[in-house]
Amino acid sequence: MPQSHSLNEDPLDLWYLSLITCAKSGEGQDLLTTSLRHSFDRLHPHFELQERDDFCSIACASILLNTLLPSSKSTQSSIYATAAKKYLTDGIVLTDLFNIVTACGLSSVIRHSNQERFKDQFLEDIKNPEMFLIINYWRQFEWPREGEFYRNGHFSLAAGFNEATEQVLILDTSDSIRPYHWLDLKHLMRMMCTYDQVAAMPRGYLIILDPNQKKK
Repeated sequence: MPQSHSLNEDPLDLWYLSLITCAKSGEGQDLLTTSLRHSFDRLHPHFELQERDDFCSIACASILLNTLLPSSKSTQSSIYATAAKKYLTDGIVLTDLFNIVTACGLSSVIRHSNQERFKDQFLEDIKNPEMFLIINYWRQFEWPREGEFYRNGHFSLAAGFNEATEQVLILDTSDSIRPYHWLDLKHLMRMMCTYDQVAAMPRGYLIILDPNQKKK
């Protein structure tokens, strides 16, 4: 029987803001010029910040819908009203997001982090130009002004990969200062390989398939 990937405890030694490199910095720009970035090139013209604190998944869905199905003219408000409202009571989880994007007309596949060859599969998927990835990962940081700690699950778009440094380009709809940033793959793996108590399932990522490829 195949062995599943083991899950981690919440990685309390990883402080998110100290681990990322802003894509607008000199180093971040250098990484971008030498990276696989087909997803970034298509997604960033449609990037938008989330309208509410709990809209990270909905904002990701809106960006993807406007990239892949531009005639839909989707907004976060319309996605919330037509597909996502019933899932927000306890927080959206991977299976909820699968249902939301399906209701909006996109095909998707869930990859949970306890699946066999999870890291290898992630690398295959992020390099595939016909796939777009929404990652579901645990992270922590201290609010700069409030002095409070944020420790929770989050959704972002994984939009590029630098093979030389093994860093993932993340489009974060919650960060107005560093919306595009780089994170080491090893850290992202630890953050995705955690257990979502609300879902009672492991975290992971959602693959969104490009509907335009089916027509070719």
